[in-house]
Amino acid sequence: MATGPRYKVPMRRRREDRTDYHQRLRLLKSGKPRLVARVSNRHVRAQLITPGPDGDETHAAASSEDLAEYGWEAPTGNLPSAYLTGYLAGIRAVDAGLSEAVLDIGLNTATPGNKVFAVQEGAIDAGLEIPHSESVLADWSRNRGEHIADYAEQLDEPLYGGDFDATELPEHFDEVRERLMEDHEQ
Repeated sequence: MATGPRYKVPMRRRREDRTDYHQRLRLLKSGKPRLVARVSNRHVRAQLITPGPDGDETHAAASSEDLAEYGWEAPTGNLPSAYLTGYLAGIRAVDAGLSEAVLDIGLNTATPGNKVFAVQEGAIDAGLEIPHSESVLADWSRNRGEHIADYAEQLDEPLYGGDFDATELPEHFDEVRERLMEDHEQ
């Protein structure tokens, strides 16, 4: 760590690798709600947030853990669950009266086709208007989990096991997405 009279200590949330203040300021200047997408190895979270004088206000939120209410049995940290989490957050945002947002990826790297952009695509398909480039969105086959099913089919039987059969992930994805769409129409 640098020392001396010219050294400036970074803000606490920047030191903790939690906030990029330059990016946050650019997003706040847009005047639109932020679609905050956060991913971990096990879960995905999406929130629609607007800034306020007393702190940010959350209008809609969804977690990949919420997908169990709609019958999701697959793991919750993969690309299909990220898409469905974004779709669920988008549905809840539209129900809350929001129509547009900007994507806030935080300190995540903007790699085309990753889980953060799957959250964005799900929210767009739910009816939110989010400025984006088509080149960053994943193929529909990856959103459905076909790449996971193909890999599961290649594995030897003794090595492959678990509660959920990953070879059926695309069909399971379609079923859960249909349930989300039906719930939204009611």
